[in-house]
Amino acid sequence: MALPGKYCLGSVSYSILVNGFPTKPIPAKKGLRQGDPMSPYLFAIDDLLMFARAYIPSVSAIFQAFTKFSKASGLEANLHKSDVCVAGVSDTAASQIVDALGIAKGSFPFKYLGVPLTTRKLSYTDCKPLIEKTVARIKSWATKFLPYAGRLQLVRSVLFGIQLYWCQIFVMPKKNKAAVLKHYWALSMKQDRLWIKWMHTYYVKHHNFWTMQVPNGLTWSMRKFWANREVFVDFGDIDQFITHGKYSIQKMYLHLRQNATTVSWKRIICNSKASPKATFIVWLALQNRLATKERLLKWNMQIDGGCVSCQTQVETLEHLFYECIFSKRVWSSVLSKIGVDITIQTWQGEIDWEAKKSRGTKPRDKICNMAFVETIYNIWLQRNSKVFKSSIDYVDVISSRIVFLIACRCDDQMRKCLV
Repeated sequence: MALPGKYCLGSVSYSILVNGFPTKPIPAKKGLRQGDPMSPYLFAIDDLLMFARAYIPSVSAIFQAFTKFSKASGLEANLHKSDVCVAGVSDTAASQIVDALGIAKGSFPFKYLGVPLTTRKLSYTDCKPLIEKTVARIKSWATKFLPYAGRLQLVRSVLFGIQLYWCQIFVMPKKNKAAVLKHYWALSMKQDRLWIKWMHTYYVKHHNFWTMQVPNGLTWSMRKFWANREVFVDFGDIDQFITHGKYSIQKMYLHLRQNATTVSWKRIICNSKASPKATFIVWLALQNRLATKERLLKWNMQIDGGCVSCQTQVETLEHLFYECIFSKRVWSSVLSKIGVDITIQTWQGEIDWEAKKSRGTKPRDKICNMAFVETIYNIWLQRNSKVFKSSIDYVDVISSRIVFLIACRCDDQMRKCLV
């Protein structure tokens, strides 16, 4: 559009048709983009996939129907940005289909909703975007100085989410078996989904999905999927994997997972009502993964290995909890304030004592668990404060802070035990 002179367009607005009539203009503001809840009403930005048999009459019929829809709705596809991908036929037949539509020929694999679509088994190159996306997320987190608990939460919510999204679409390595088995459940229950209806119409038909032979004409992924039905059948009672009428990937994963070595301190972590960051530090301590000076010396770091709190022995995990006179005083003060009278033992002895307590359901047992976890965490914080800031709080200040943290996370019944 040619405008005389120099102009600046600064009054852009949008209007939405409601029952055929435009609403009051909405002035354009910063932040309206793809992903905004309002954007679907203002723009036609979604990608569209249409599937047809690689047969000219079939392809032409679908294309004509889509053309009629475009004229009726005003939503027209940009054919210059569209591709036709053909598989399972000769090059001659593919060229004839492309020529009949007048759309550029595409190739496999191509990306749709962030994942590659292909007609063959996924190669390392095809899966590389998943690896790159995961690595990119991790690198972006590295600059944010996240605490351990924050990193753990991001791994659970983001990285697992990306991996699970792929696993429910593709037949990937065996580790995703729990996610793939979800499709068996969907097919057997004839869920109201388009792809399931299509599978039943063209392949299952009147047969029993669990006992029928593998149909001809399936893609490599569906052949592999179909051939592994016995994995689900061998489980016997399938209802054990169902929650509120829906298949549970988590339950199936726990069932498939190999039995790991049972540890005595499991309940200390799993039953704890302490803060997540404190629980995570204790989990590291229970596996001897805290960066004590003893471990740093084994990594050939040139440091003074003495305990920063008492300066009497090398800082080992056992010394820090509770051979060190400072940490022993903190733990003794906390126990006194929550009304527990016991003799403080070695690190392993304290673990054994707390492991038994953590199996209990009484309010006093839960408080003991929280006290154990929060005390270890706060002693570790004080140790770090001494190393990096050359400062450390008084024992009574630390123990009072720990009891306050416990009280904040207690329910009313548990809080009565602290009064």
